[in-house]
Amino acid sequence: MKRKNCILLASILLLAAIFGICGAWKLPKGIENYAEDILYRRLDGIRENIKIIAIDDESLTALGPYSSWNRGYFAKLIELLNAQEDQRPAVIGIDVIFSGTNDSPEDQALADVASKYDNIVLASLLETTRELKRDGGSYDVQSVVTSESKAYEALASVTRSGFTNVITDEDGVLRRVYTTLSPEYQSFAYVITSMLSELPEYRAKEELPKYHAKEEIRYSGKPGETEVLSMARVLDGTVPASYFADSIVLVGAYAEGMLDAYQVPCDRSRLMYGVEVQANTISALLHGKTVKTDMPVVSFVVVFLLLSVYAFFLHRGGVKRNLFCLGFFLIAYPMAAYGCFVLLSYKLPLLSVFLGLFALLIGNLLYQYMELLKKRQRETQVMLFSMAEAFAEAIEGRTPYNANHTKNVAKRCVEMLDYINGLHKEGKTELHFSKNDRDQLYLAAMLHDVGKMDVPLEVMDKPTKLGSKEERLKDKLNILLLKYQNDILTEKKERQFAEEEIKKIERFLQNLGAFNCGRPLKDEEWAVIEAMEKGCYEGEDGTTIPYLSEEEKADLRIERGTLSDRERKIMQSHVEYTDKILSRMMFGDAFHKVRRMASDHHELLNGKGYPKGISEKDLDVMTRILTIMDIYDSLIADDRPYKKPKSVEVAFEILDEEAQAGKVDGELLKFAKDLYLKTKD
Repeated sequence: MKRKNCILLASILLLAAIFGICGAWKLPKGIENYAEDILYRRLDGIRENIKIIAIDDESLTALGPYSSWNRGYFAKLIELLNAQEDQRPAVIGIDVIFSGTNDSPEDQALADVASKYDNIVLASLLETTRELKRDGGSYDVQSVVTSESKAYEALASVTRSGFTNVITDEDGVLRRVYTTLSPEYQSFAYVITSMLSELPEYRAKEELPKYHAKEEIRYSGKPGETEVLSMARVLDGTVPASYFADSIVLVGAYAEGMLDAYQVPCDRSRLMYGVEVQANTISALLHGKTVKTDMPVVSFVVVFLLLSVYAFFLHRGGVKRNLFCLGFFLIAYPMAAYGCFVLLSYKLPLLSVFLGLFALLIGNLLYQYMELLKKRQRETQVMLFSMAEAFAEAIEGRTPYNANHTKNVAKRCVEMLDYINGLHKEGKTELHFSKNDRDQLYLAAMLHDVGKMDVPLEVMDKPTKLGSKEERLKDKLNILLLKYQNDILTEKKERQFAEEEIKKIERFLQNLGAFNCGRPLKDEEWAVIEAMEKGCYEGEDGTTIPYLSEEEKADLRIERGTLSDRERKIMQSHVEYTDKILSRMMFGDAFHKVRRMASDHHELLNGKGYPKGISEKDLDVMTRILTIMDIYDSLIADDRPYKKPKSVEVAFEILDEEAQAGKVDGELLKFAKDLYLKTKD
């Protein structure tokens, strides 16, 4: 598997794992809870015969403020509901804490009445603290009871009771309740459900939890949907006691001023009174409508596998297919999650899945964009390289000389960079180059002589000082020889003078090859040329024909090489044409150094190069390497008509002299010598 694919797979799995962890812990909790409240809302109504006797505003108006009530009202209520043996409620749960007593007759009356019946359940309130407890092989933070506020002793000893503590989440919504904290401490709804489970008509569908159970309940109805009857109407007989026969009767606060109301997930627009919460909890326990919330591993695995499968489809599809795939998952997953909730009472995470789907889609789009960008960059690079090679072919196609120079320079530049990078890996130099540097230098080397396409061939291919004028000069001098010979025969000139001139011309012609080459001439050779420069043939009519024209004199006076000053300027102008041509090309950021390197390859560190005359502070390392390799290849080239190739050793001796003169970089030259002298050895 390619390294790129391994990185891609690892990134996908890491992203899926991150969102899997978020799903397992329901992060971010506030938004996740809100999404779950919307999707997992299944209000099928409380099917049990639950009736609420409400301490409501009507009761408070009829009986007075609750703080002034005596407990005789509750004794009377219990007596009324249980008056007829065959019409008693199944359970009477009073969600009121009767803590404390003043030994009043009403308190004793309430205890006496409650002692006569076994269907009474009272409320209590626990004080708890959080402690780290060992649960099997792991540890968990659990609530530990420190105290309990319950009914006064006379009443508590003859009734059952359960705590009414509730658990609100961070967003203030009541979703979960404790059913038991220990066999000793059981919740109000749990105690009532346990009593009802002993009756055939109310037997619980699932076994009730035994110890320290914290359950999330599925609400069966919204606030106000449970049947509510005012306590005042029951006490005054408006609602007959027979109406509550075999019912689950819950008595509790149902007025805003009593501060016993909570925000619930099934309807956030209204508060649900505590006694209604107890009714929904009892219904949930009887019908097994509690939600499984203690399986984070399952949530993690579901989210991880789902996102991994989705990523697989994304990687294999195009943009349209991926958008369709996203739409399918956005529709199918909520449906599947709701089905899981209905059938298994398990809430699959929502937000982490949706965020994961969008994150993977955006990541895939970015990945495809980056791949497309890389492809375009590769295509641009290939186009630039092929265009550079085409330019090189065009230059080399103009002349048989210099045919491989461009390719050789490019090759040597790349070899130089690779060699320096190898030394850097060995810790022998701090200098190193990136792949982009390598590509830029190669391209600059391939284009460094592109301006030669504008240089005339007679200048670029000039093999000798005289060039194409050599044959014309020979023809002219041969004609003059004939003229002198004719003058001797016809006695038009003195024989001695004519013979001396003939010898002078013949000597020149015999040595013309030596005079015409690009090497420096000896003094005796200069003497022959100077004699010819003064020579002139005079005709009978007074016309004169100089042996050498002014142009021919100038060419033969070239001290080194084969180009005159004018021709040298024309030849050097190829760098300016190179810059002009490359200025029309769009290299982009990736190849922004190419034009400058190609245009500056004849500049020298001492500022005496051309055409700009810039110095070392304006010449980067890669331009300096290009300069050294251009000079080196020119010295050892065997296809130059005006000079013989130098050996590698001699070439580096010449380059050493250039470095000592401050023209080329001595440190870089050492790398080149190490590379090519060792290679030669």
